[in-house]
Amino acid sequence: MGVTNLAAYVAATVGRPGRVEQVAGGSAVASAVPVANGYVNAGFRTDGTVPAATFLDGVRSAFAGVGSPYVVWAESTDDELLSAAVEAGGGADDTHTPAMVAAERVRLSSGIEIRRVTDPADRAAFARLCEDGYGIPGLAWLLDSQGCFDAPGATWAIAASGSTDLGVGCGYSDGSTGGIYYVATPPGHRGQGAAAAVTAWLTNGLLDAGASQVTLQASEAGRPVYERLGFTTSGSFLRHTFPAPR
Repeated sequence: MGVTNLAAYVAATVGRPGRVEQVAGGSAVASAVPVANGYVNAGFRTDGTVPAATFLDGVRSAFAGVGSPYVVWAESTDDELLSAAVEAGGGADDTHTPAMVAAERVRLSSGIEIRRVTDPADRAAFARLCEDGYGIPGLAWLLDSQGCFDAPGATWAIAASGSTDLGVGCGYSDGSTGGIYYVATPPGHRGQGAAAAVTAWLTNGLLDAGASQVTLQASEAGRPVYERLGFTTSGSFLRHTFPAPR
């Protein structure tokens, strides 16, 4: 569920100017930027009936064609894939990323306004707030240069109070499931409810548009925010980083 929406989202954003390859057991998405990042260059296992080693071989072959390091996402309960990834030389990130889900509209009383990103000025504002919120230099450039704002099925939104932009978030629909991504609030604006407001707005929009449920990958710090909105933890993800194949 969550990994399928995540795979589709990455393919719809950085995968469009990059390369998307279907492999046995899942898919590999390679961007034009050679960095190991789960939202930029990654493999996603979506068919558990295919042996994990076969899936990993397919992902490795895909990235050998572009010469980029990459990340493989694994559900924490997928022991076969976790073991195979270590055997294949993947470096494990021991940080568990909670996978959360909501199937009902969210109720939230807030004076924060949400606006959809529709023009170049809003795109620039979103990119800047997102980079500041995550503290990742170059993230604003990535979102703009890879054409992420033009991804089909994606809704980009900014939370604001009066004339002050506070935070951002993105909603994505793959047709049956919705996903929430890039929820970010710069340090100076935290504690005002921007993350909760933009997540609620995006979640309700996805459900109203026909999604049966909405998923997201939370941080441990962000988990309480989503729990208060009605999201429940359905599991967690682990990531393994692989060097560029020779």
